[in-house]
Amino acid sequence: MGPRPADPREEALRHQVKGELRTRMRGVRKAVPASARAARSARITARVEALPQWASARTLLVFLSMPTEVDTEALIAAAWAAGRRVAAPRVTERGLEVRLLVEGAERIRSSGLQVEEPSATAPEVPLAEVDLVLVPALALDPRGARIGYGAGYYDHLLPRLERAFRVGVAFDFQLIAEVPETANDVRVHAVVTDARTLEVGDDGGTPVEPAPAERSG
Repeated sequence: MGPRPADPREEALRHQVKGELRTRMRGVRKAVPASARAARSARITARVEALPQWASARTLLVFLSMPTEVDTEALIAAAWAAGRRVAAPRVTERGLEVRLLVEGAERIRSSGLQVEEPSATAPEVPLAEVDLVLVPALALDPRGARIGYGAGYYDHLLPRLERAFRVGVAFDFQLIAEVPETANDVRVHAVVTDARTLEVGDDGGTPVEPAPAERSG
């Protein structure tokens, strides 16, 4: 978890800056052509699959992508093919629920956020069983700090996933020098973009080896 500014004026300024960054990143991401978004998503998929924590995870929590986000469908398909259990978040009045995502099962579209999510009848997955969680972001920094969509859903959920390795995924242009953290922000353990993989430590992100498919170029 990031620092908590004691000065209310500083906290308010950080919230303002985060709002401005959300607006800017939404616009930039929307402007990326679909073909470029698909190519970047494929590189991110390869990098996530190269993580040892992904390879060892048996239960995965994966967000279902909005059109302008990193596409997670290839990762979901790969996990199913490997016989792993895949869960996805479902928005409720209490926050995010973790529901089983079954291949071929109906998905519904959230009326509030206009994103796909598992059906309300899908089995709930105990939070203690999640080994790895993919975390969406509008911006990330090398320390693992992130800017989400402003509702705080993941900042409330992540501390409850006590054993899960947290992987923030975003396009490389969404990686910024430093996110202005505010109270209750929760960092991820690794940052994966289409250009780099950073494992987060006390000194910030440490580059790790690229995915095998990218070593030649």
